[in-house]
Amino acid sequence: METFLINKTYHFGNLSSKTGNTVSERSKVLAYNNFIGKSPSMRYIFDTIDRVSKNTSTVLITGESGTGKELIANAIHIQSPRRTRPFIVVSCPNLSETLFESELFGHEKGAFTNATDRKIGLAELAQGGTIFFDEISEMSPSNQAKLLRVLQENEFLRVGGTKTISIDVRLIASTNVDLKLATEKGIFREDLFYRLSVVPMYTPPLRERKEDIALVVEHYFQRYKNSFRSKAKEIHPRAMKLLENYCWPGNVRELKNVIERMLTLHGDNETIVEEHLPTEIRRGIKRNACAYTSNPSKLFESLEMESLDEIVSRIERELIRQALKKSNGIQVKAAEILKTTRRILKYKMDKLGMTSDENLCT
Repeated sequence: METFLINKTYHFGNLSSKTGNTVSERSKVLAYNNFIGKSPSMRYIFDTIDRVSKNTSTVLITGESGTGKELIANAIHIQSPRRTRPFIVVSCPNLSETLFESELFGHEKGAFTNATDRKIGLAELAQGGTIFFDEISEMSPSNQAKLLRVLQENEFLRVGGTKTISIDVRLIASTNVDLKLATEKGIFREDLFYRLSVVPMYTPPLRERKEDIALVVEHYFQRYKNSFRSKAKEIHPRAMKLLENYCWPGNVRELKNVIERMLTLHGDNETIVEEHLPTEIRRGIKRNACAYTSNPSKLFESLEMESLDEIVSRIERELIRQALKKSNGIQVKAAEILKTTRRILKYKMDKLGMTSDENLCT
């Protein structure tokens, strides 16, 4: 899937009939449930989805908010033999401490006040399928212990019940924080962390895969244009350049909102121009979130929208990426450049979800 230039405007037509991609490549884009990209990091994600979908290993998906962690989890499910069974999403921030067991495991009639009927829990509803714990870092320590036991035993009791219920579910979790750091601080159980991160996956923010921005813009431009029956046919190159240069602190979620807003307010124009873009994109506001790569003095300003841990992780990622690129992916040489050992470099790469190959062409 490629963008193409017609009359110096980004024209979003039927790409499948105008590009040299094979049918299988185009089908893969569709199979990944709107998760779009051609960058090395995205190709690595697609390959990992293919590999992990064939087994039942637990997957921990990390990355900033709005990068599509749930899309990856759903893609793993629909590519797996469990695709005909349920895909259940558990929103951990919305799962209260007191209702955790009842929501997840269900309860028997009369188990507590107002329990007038038996309730089937989310874990039981996911039988044979996949259960996705979104933002699992928000789960309380006591509930972490309860989840760990279920993972170890593959069985549970409904609240107020006496009969053990066995389950066969695939567990995938996501978080936008550094769980390893959380375990060191005692906020997250170390044993649960290792149980979850059998296969770690990192979803890069848009600013780390700028070559994908035009593709993502195209996808949502087409979706909302058709939905709104808009007259818009193209985006002027200067407007597209602004979209590509913007840092997208809200990632794909923010980009979707921008495209929807543009077509809602200016969809009666055939060409989307600079003036139709939001003010923050036209003026480059919020770009300080990634300005550290060219201006270290901007680091402190980044704390307005990112935590210290997020900034440090991003700096480490960029330094490692540059060292691997300079050393042609040879980790021993990259470690020498970074004045560290290969063991420490490998540990940091695993922690950040990086590989040598994915960084050579970025």
